[in-house]
Amino acid sequence: MGVSKLDILYRRLLLTKLFIRGWGRPEDLKRLFEFRKMIGNRERCQNLVSSDYPVHIDKIEEQSDCKILDGHFVSPMAHYVPGIMPIESVIARRSSLKNVSDLFVMGGALVLESAALLHWLEREGYGPLGMTGISMGGHADSFKMGQEFVRRFPSSTDKLTNLNLVSRTLNLDTTDQVVPPKPADCHNSNKTSISATSEGLLLQDTSKMDCFNQTLSNSKSSYTSCNPQSNHLLSREQRRNTLQKESLIFMKGVMDECTHVANFSVPVDPSLIIVVQAKEDAYIPRTGVRSLQEIWPGCEIRYLEGGHISAYLFKQGLFR
Repeated sequence: MGVSKLDILYRRLLLTKLFIRGWGRPEDLKRLFEFRKMIGNRERCQNLVSSDYPVHIDKIEEQSDCKILDGHFVSPMAHYVPGIMPIESVIARRSSLKNVSDLFVMGGALVLESAALLHWLEREGYGPLGMTGISMGGHADSFKMGQEFVRRFPSSTDKLTNLNLVSRTLNLDTTDQVVPPKPADCHNSNKTSISATSEGLLLQDTSKMDCFNQTLSNSKSSYTSCNPQSNHLLSREQRRNTLQKESLIFMKGVMDECTHVANFSVPVDPSLIIVVQAKEDAYIPRTGVRSLQEIWPGCEIRYLEGGHISAYLFKQGLFR
């Protein structure tokens, strides 16, 4: 089945563009990959946020059918990976992921912040609890009961072969950059460490992580192959297309390391999970990727007609 044209059009019309500053700093990516190993293991992750983690209530509004609480707390992510949280997390008024690394920061923060909120709810006497979400919100943690939580992360780009579609949908024209945006610091998509033809592109074992770290640390010297002297036989357009394709392949590798659900502990009880997916979703592909039912045996998947945007706008009644 094809992909929704509305999804692609909507992405193009958005005022906020993704990844306009490139990958982010290589040292930040390394720190995030190491932290991913911690939150990817349920036993370790359960102890990262204490049951008495402070949550401050600033305002309570009583209504006839509910009570609305306004409060704040410090993201636990700021304690475990100091200096990684962007200033936008304090002053943000709308979603804007300027670096690719911001996506991984957001994913890790969602896991820990969800744990903090659920601990607070339990202290207030609410439970057992479940969590749900739509689109990016659906990738936040889903929990069973107490700390026996179920891990969910942003959708992987595992074996996503339609690179042109990804480029149009996610606006990845600048992802061949890192911060600071100096040519010598641009990454080299080393095909020995990240293979576009591998089955899963999972970088979970030590040897592959070592290769990835070497790729980042050697990026300055490796990038000389991309300078005009070594590529004098290629036209400017050919070089641009080559770099963009390599950037997308590199993107697949780092996305899978931080977001592929197979890199995280299997949920305690997958039968409690219900996944609702649009058949023509241009953001979350259904073909060419491993089935969630294979990764989480026993989970239920329900399908809707249409794309990502149309399902959100017109069919919320079917899954709310």
